[in-house]
Amino acid sequence: MTEAKTDGQGILRGITVLDFGRVVAGGYCGRILADMGARVIKVEATHTGDHIRLLGPMSGTDWCMPPSISPIFMHCNAGKESLSVDLKRPESIELIRRMIPQVDVVLENFTSHVMPGLGLGYEDLRRIRPDLIMCSISGFGPTGPLADAPAADGIAQAMSGMLSLMGEENGYPHFAGNGIADTASATTAAMAILAALLERMRSGTGQHIDISMMHTLLSMDGAAAPYCVVSKGEHKVPRSGRAHHLACPWGTFRGPEGKYLVIMMTGPWAWKKLVALMGREDLLTHPKFASDEARLRHKYEVHDIIEDYLMGFGTAEDAYRALAAERLLVGIVLDPWEAATHPQTPPEMIESIPYPYAGALPTIATAPRFSRTPTRIGRAPFIGEHNRRVLRELAGVDDAELDRLHREGVLFEDATVTHLEAAAAASAP
Repeated sequence: MTEAKTDGQGILRGITVLDFGRVVAGGYCGRILADMGARVIKVEATHTGDHIRLLGPMSGTDWCMPPSISPIFMHCNAGKESLSVDLKRPESIELIRRMIPQVDVVLENFTSHVMPGLGLGYEDLRRIRPDLIMCSISGFGPTGPLADAPAADGIAQAMSGMLSLMGEENGYPHFAGNGIADTASATTAAMAILAALLERMRSGTGQHIDISMMHTLLSMDGAAAPYCVVSKGEHKVPRSGRAHHLACPWGTFRGPEGKYLVIMMTGPWAWKKLVALMGREDLLTHPKFASDEARLRHKYEVHDIIEDYLMGFGTAEDAYRALAAERLLVGIVLDPWEAATHPQTPPEMIESIPYPYAGALPTIATAPRFSRTPTRIGRAPFIGEHNRRVLRELAGVDDAELDRLHREGVLFEDATVTHLEAAAAASAP
């Protein structure tokens, strides 16, 4: 049976994380830490595990994994070990508490009352290990009227102010389709955990970190929120869809092959270069287009002129190269597969990871690149795959007790794990 990555390498080697994170916001934070070399033990429900294990769609002729590992689960949980316990049972809570002296970081993204209600809140756990670091990710933070309200990526986009900025002018707001609230919160949480580990090295003390999805997106808005806040709400930022509200041309433009390009003009020199490329120097003196203010008032006419020019190229790449050669800000709107296979994407960004049943599956790396301690990707675990190893090593549970805990339903091991163990035993010399 192929094990999770525990090669003792990476910048976080020697750090053990007990990961109660679910779905993406919690799951991806643990994935970042695992790629950096931490031992990350995913604590998940019995039978079903993390419910994103079953989250589709799953397609493609090369996808032949058991249903307990979906592509999104694989992405958010690569390199982790799985401990599947029934947290509704006191015996399970005691097992967790027995592990805490060997754990550096506890990560969770339940609503604020859940972990304290289980007897696993920060105040409970710090009595077992005083220098423990605990990170809690929630929709809205631990206090305030929404502290116990459930949340998800789209809700955080809505409540942070972000959703109000996206979509067509005077139309419906449009979601960012890539789970930005989840992954931004996960990345912020990983950064905070690293800072807390550094502080623990200096002072010997642990601490509790709270990450709010709503407030993560609010704080990361470096374009609209600062103007709205400093004006105390008087400054309004409209949805502007394919055209920006502050400058023109600045937006999304239809090009050849059914592709779109983003073009951003920053200053009069850029507009002059673009009109020269288009052979439309007459626009420099036309009253509708001579100034940025005039172009903003007639932005859709500007878009039509630019799109007519772009359509004259054979390919979107040809159009891109013509504008990029003049050092203009331009990019092609790529789908995720195009981005992953683009010549600019280094080969190590997509790594083939061996899986039982499926063989090598391409997996996206997390983004940091270290020159001396490179990140490494492991495979995602099956439900309960590492129950025995984790509890032997971190809680001192012997084989007889492990057998009893499985038999009584305190622990759960997916049938896939049983099959893999049987196959491994049969192939052993």
